[in-house]
Amino acid sequence: MADISNDAQSLGHFPFLAHLEAPPEWEEASRLFLERGGPVMVLGAPDTGKSTLSRYLVYKTFTAGLPAALVDLDLGQSHLGPPATLGLGLFPPRLPGDDSLFPESLYFIGQTSPVGSILEVSVGCRVLMDQAAAKGVSRVVVNTSGLVHGPAALRLKRTQVELLHPHLLLALQREEELEPLLQALWRDGGGGEVPAGWDLLRLPVSSRATRKSPEDRRRYREERFRRYFQEARRLALPWRSLGWEGLPWGRGAALAPGELERCGQILGVRVLYGESSGERKLLLVEEPPPESPAGPGGEFLHWLTWSGMHLRLAGFLDGARRTLALGLILPGAWDPEEMFFWTPLSIDAARRVRFLKVGKMRVTLTGKELTDV
Repeated sequence: MADISNDAQSLGHFPFLAHLEAPPEWEEASRLFLERGGPVMVLGAPDTGKSTLSRYLVYKTFTAGLPAALVDLDLGQSHLGPPATLGLGLFPPRLPGDDSLFPESLYFIGQTSPVGSILEVSVGCRVLMDQAAAKGVSRVVVNTSGLVHGPAALRLKRTQVELLHPHLLLALQREEELEPLLQALWRDGGGGEVPAGWDLLRLPVSSRATRKSPEDRRRYREERFRRYFQEARRLALPWRSLGWEGLPWGRGAALAPGELERCGQILGVRVLYGESSGERKLLLVEEPPPESPAGPGGEFLHWLTWSGMHLRLAGFLDGARRTLALGLILPGAWDPEEMFFWTPLSIDAARRVRFLKVGKMRVTLTGKELTDV
């Protein structure tokens, strides 16, 4: 093993090296990355050191005097940006090892697992790659999530490989846990070998890589959320003027007051807002109805309580759907014109918000995750 922490000068500039012990095979991977450029995709199960290897590649590129970028696709254990987002960091101006909550760019997903959001994660990784290319950075390290088993993992990794066209794939594994995935990705090559013109390196895990418990992972996410929102402020936005994505609105035409009243009579509760898309109606209600009958003619009435929207994680997007910041929907009485958020988004940046994407998570103002209802 090469123990980089012995270099006192490097430690002064890059403190993360104090915890890094790179196997010799990592040096060969960095040499190929420097020679061939990017992108390079880092694959591995949870707790195999994907983030550490990604930092190491950025460090080697940076100290060679070349610009580098890091695209972080790990929604749950992200090192660039808060959880539930994809992040892009540029080096320079950042120094390797900078795990900023406010990197150069974010792509909001709204949950901490890629399962159920494979399309959004795949699009987001391509968007961030293109942003790095627009800055003239070709050596891009893509740190993928730890989802490596099952049909969802194969769909996700296959899509990312096809979209990103990595010149180099680095597979971190303790034993041979990635072999089923690698063989499924490139069956024509046999044995998990990539097509001609690509390189696949199977790398050992560093001896300093440690396994984390689910509780460790939860605490890490909550600390990242806490720090992200610690400088947040209350912000009011005229929600009717925004395009909605995710839950719950933005998929149909707003219901007229008379129709809201009719739906309320069917459900037996007050309906605050609603939209119609074909035979499907999505209703925001003051309280849960005693039952959920279908309307006349078999129309489908779906409802969500206003209290169930409280503290939902949301992404503020500009006209090009770039993520400006994250926010939490603040609890309070229903206002038909304005919605109030807890967010670090500045007043000036708030003027650029055109879309609001509501995620599946609920998080307290101090960063604790809540069970969705």
